Formats: sequence, structure tokens, C-alpha cells
Amino acid sequence: MKVLDLFSGIGGFSVGLERAGFETVAFCEIEEYPRSVLKKHWPDVPVYGDIKQLTATQLRADGIVPELICGGLPATLKG
Repeated sequence: MKVLDLFSGIGGFSVGLERAGFETVAFCEIEEYPRSVLKKHWPDVPVYGDIKQLTATQLRADGIVPELICGGLPATLKG
């Protein structure tokens, strides 16, 4: 199953999901440091920036059709 990982951080959800047989097809993370970690560990997986700019049209144009969407809690919403 193909996963779109939103508010990805350093990819914790994707690590667990990939161990269970899922495939991460794209990340969306706005913070630069986590983006660099994602790019290091998943060099062939696109990392999008601002969630407010990410659209289904853009994903389809890039050939990304997720079957599952997961997401962490955005840092701006944490206590």
C-alpha cells in the first residue's frame, strides 16, 4: 500500500509502516532539518514543503497516487 506521510518530522510513521510492508511515496514537511533527514534516508522519495501548497493535482502530476495518508501532529498545535 502506498503512503503519503504528512507533517512527517523525521519519518517515524514511515519507518514503522515500511516495516509492516507499506511503501512511502511522498512526504510533506515544512521544517528544513527534518526535510534533510528525510532526503538522506529516502533519497528517491519526494519531500514537499508547505502543506497549504500541496494539492491532489500536484501529486497526480508527479505520478503520486497514495492509498493511505498518515500524519503527525503539526508542531504549531503541540502544547
